Amino acid sequence: MNNKSRVDKIIQASRGNPKVITEDSAKEILSQYSINVPPFALVTSSKDAVSKAREIGFPLVAKIVSPDILHKTDVGGVKVGLNSEQEVKDAFEEMYFRLKEKYDVTGVLLEKMVPSGVEIIVGLQNDSQFGPCIMVGLGGIYTELFKDVSFRVLPINETDALEMLESLKGKSILKGFRGSKPIDLEMLATAIVNIGTLGTDMAGKYESVDFNPVVVYPDNYHVVDAKIILRTLPSDDSISKSVPDSSYMDLFFNASSVALIGASPEAGKIGNSVLESLSKHQYKGKVYPVNAKGYPEIMGLKAYKSLSDISDAVDVVVVTVDLRFVPDLLKECGRKDIHNMVVISGGGKELGGERAEIEKQVQTLSKELKVRIIGPNCIGIYNAENGLDCAFQGHARMLRPRRGKVAFLSQSGTIGIAFMETSDAFGLSKMISYGNRSDVDEADMIQYLAEDPKTDVIGLYVEGLGDGRKFINTARRVIKDYQKPIVVFKNGRSVRGAKQAASHTGSLGGSFAVINGAFDQSGIISLDSYEELTGSLKALTWQPVPKGNRVAMVTNGAGPIIAAIDNFERLDLQLAQLSEGTLHKLKEHYPATYVLGNPCDVTGSANADDYRFAIQAFMDDPNVDIIMPWFVFQDDPLEEKIVEVLAEFQRQEKKPILVGAMGGPFTTTLSDRIEQSKVPVYHSVITWITGAGTLAKWAKIKEKTK
Repeated sequence: MNNKSRVDKIIQASRGNPKVITEDSAKEILSQYSINVPPFALVTSSKDAVSKAREIGFPLVAKIVSPDILHKTDVGGVKVGLNSEQEVKDAFEEMYFRLKEKYDVTGVLLEKMVPSGVEIIVGLQNDSQFGPCIMVGLGGIYTELFKDVSFRVLPINETDALEMLESLKGKSILKGFRGSKPIDLEMLATAIVNIGTLGTDMAGKYESVDFNPVVVYPDNYHVVDAKIILRTLPSDDSISKSVPDSSYMDLFFNASSVALIGASPEAGKIGNSVLESLSKHQYKGKVYPVNAKGYPEIMGLKAYKSLSDISDAVDVVVVTVDLRFVPDLLKECGRKDIHNMVVISGGGKELGGERAEIEKQVQTLSKELKVRIIGPNCIGIYNAENGLDCAFQGHARMLRPRRGKVAFLSQSGTIGIAFMETSDAFGLSKMISYGNRSDVDEADMIQYLAEDPKTDVIGLYVEGLGDGRKFINTARRVIKDYQKPIVVFKNGRSVRGAKQAASHTGSLGGSFAVINGAFDQSGIISLDSYEELTGSLKALTWQPVPKGNRVAMVTNGAGPIIAAIDNFERLDLQLAQLSEGTLHKLKEHYPATYVLGNPCDVTGSANADDYRFAIQAFMDDPNVDIIMPWFVFQDDPLEEKIVEVLAEFQRQEKKPILVGAMGGPFTTTLSDRIEQSKVPVYHSVITWITGAGTLAKWAKIKEKTK
C-alpha cells in the first residue's frame, strides 16, 4: 500500500467533525512520509497514560484530542513539562474528564517534549489560482510580525526548498548566528520536500495544513504540532492539467483581412476610431466595415449589413458592438469558418448577473466553434511589423511605436495604451490587450510569443491570473526552452487592491505572496511598478546578458550612487571588487583629487575622456559584470562627445552599460541622443538600479535553466 492509500484510510477512519484531522491522526500521516515527529501515543485512560509514559520517557507534553477542538490552549487542553507518572496521571484526568463534558473527546495525546531549537513554520494550502502550495517561514514573531515567509507551488524539489529558505529575511538564524551551530539546510530541504509530497498527494482534500512549530536542530528536526483542516467537499481537479493552446494565434497578427463589426461613419464612436486605425494607416490587408444600419460605404470602403454578407474570406473579426450580440456573431463565424475574434466591447463578467452569463455563453461557444477570442473588455491588438492595429485610440492622440523585439501583454487597456507610447523608446513587436480573457489567456499568449521570431523579450501587466498553474508551467518551459525573459508587473497585491482589480476586469487578484513565490519558482522576473517594468524591458532588449551581478560605478556626482548602493542587497547586486591591476591603472591615470576605487568619483571636473578611461578599465576587469555610469550632464567640463564615447562601448557588446542622469531639457536631449545607440538612460535611481538588478537576475535564471 502506498503513502497516498494509507493517508486515505487514516482520513476515512477519522471520527467526528469531517473537516478536522485530530493531531494523533495528523502525526500518523506525517510518519507515512518520513517526516520526523516526536514519539507519541494516544491514551484513553489514566492507566494507559502511565504505561505509555514509561515507554516514551520524560519529560512529556499532554494534549487533548478532539475533532471539536482546533486550538487546544484556548480550552486548557495542553499540559507541558510532565516529569513523573503521577503528573501524567493527574494531567490526563484533569483534561479528559473536564473537557469530555463539552466536547467529543477522543483521548489525550502524550508526546515526548523536544529540546528548544530554531522554530520554523511550514504550511500547505489550496490556492484559488495555483492549487496546492507550500509555505515556509521562520516561527514566532518572524511569522506573525514580520511576515517572513516564502511560497512555492507544489510539487517542489530540493532546489526549490533551498531557494525558499534562502529567500527568508531571517535566514542568518538558520546559518548560525552569534555562536549557534548552523542548521544542515540540505537536511531541512529534504524535510520540506517530504511535506510537499504529502501536500501534492492530498491535493484537493485539505483546506489548510499547519506544521507549527517545526523545531529544527543542526542535524535533525521535529514537527511538534500539526493541524489539518479538510475541505467539506474534496476536489479531484485542484492540480490543473491545462496546457497552452496557440492554435490560430498567428492569424490574429498576420491576418490578410479583417471585418469590423460596429464600424461607424460617426466621429467619436469606437467603431469609427477602430476603422480609422485599420484602414488609414500602415495595415495593407483588406478591411470590411459591418454595420446593421446598412450604410453603402464607410470611410470610402464598401460596407456590409452583416458578417454573412461578406462573400470573401475573413481572417479576423473585430467586435465593437454590445456583448449581447457576440453569441450570434460567433455562430456566424462558425458558418464562415472564421477562427479569430477580438472583442473590444466590455460589459461582461465585471458587471455580474446577466452580463456575466452572456460572457459565459461566449466562452462556451468559442470552444465549441473553435473561434479564438481576445477580450472582451480590451483595446485589442497591435503588430508593429505589418501595422495591424485595432486600437480605438486615434493616431493623433496615441503614438504607435517603432518596431522592436519586446512583446507586451496587458490585462488593463489603460496600461496597454501607456505602453504603446512608452515602448517607442526601445521598440515593440506586438501588444495584446486581453481584458477578461474569456478564451485566449496569458499562457496561450506567451507560448505563441515564445515561437515568434520577432519577439526576444516578453513583458506583462496582470491584475489576476485565471489558471495560475497553467501560466507558470508555460512560463517555465518558455524560459528554459526558448531563453526568452518574462517580466511581470502584478497589481492588486493588497486585499483592497485585489478587490479593485476584480471589479475592474472580472478577475480575482489573489494572494501576492503566493504569486510572487510562483513567479520566482518558474523564473519569471517580478517588478514593483510600471516604471521599473518598462525600464527593465529596455535593459533586456538593448544590453548583453551579464556574467553575474558585480557592478562597477563611475560618477561626477556622488549622491545618487549612495542611494543606488542602498538598494543593492534588495536587488541581489554587489559592488565589484576591482582587481589590483585596475586599481593601479586608475591611480596612475587620474589626479589625486579624484576618489578612486568602486564607486569611482571623477568629481565635477570630469570630462568625457575621464569617463572613457574608467569605463574601459571596468570593461577589461574580469571582476566586473555590469557597468553603471552616472552623469551630471549640467557640469560644463563634461563634453557632448560623451554620446559617441558610450556609442563606441555599446558597439563592442561586451558588458551591459546602464546610464543614470537627472535634469531638465539639456539632460533629456543628451539622454535621447545616447539612447539612439541603444544605451539605456534612466532618470531615477530606482529605475536605474532595478534595470541592473533585472539583468543580473536574468543572467542567474539563464544559468539555472541550462
